[in-house]
Amino acid sequence: MTDRTLEILREHLDGDFRVVPLAQTPVSREQIAAIGARVGVTYPVELADHVCGRFPGMYVEVKESVWPRPKPYDVGPFWSFLYALHTYTSAPESEPWMRLDHAAERFRAKTGLDAAPVLRIEGDANVYCIDARGALCRFHHELNRLEPVEGDYWSLLDRELRELRERKDRKKRAP
Repeated sequence: MTDRTLEILREHLDGDFRVVPLAQTPVSREQIAAIGARVGVTYPVELADHVCGRFPGMYVEVKESVWPRPKPYDVGPFWSFLYALHTYTSAPESEPWMRLDHAAERFRAKTGLDAAPVLRIEGDANVYCIDARGALCRFHHELNRLEPVEGDYWSLLDRELRELRERKDRKKRAP
């Protein structure tokens, strides 16, 4: 098991961020495999490494003091609403929106697609998923289809945390 979560967090985050694990107790590869079998996907090894590691799923946000949350009817560029991201957990005691099983079942019911969410950018209707073959893809909500994503789960997490940092820096520079 090689959990790269902390390494990637340290590379991109500073004191302007808050990271919250989605479960208090460790989770097992068996839990992840059982969820995958139940929802019809094969979760990649890197995802299992992340979920079974120090952060059994995580929520990463820019602190509200740095990036005030949008209010209803606020208008701005799309990126200015993307202040957080989260992965998922297999821990049954976590809230439903945090759990791999709940997210997969809800996704399939809404879209009819054989895939399961693995990473979500807060404020973005498109979500990263694993398809039935275990391939990383991105759900395009307007077209209701999956599009392939290059790289593995670690490269996805690395890229999305880097982009979150870039958005945060841009927000801090804005008047």
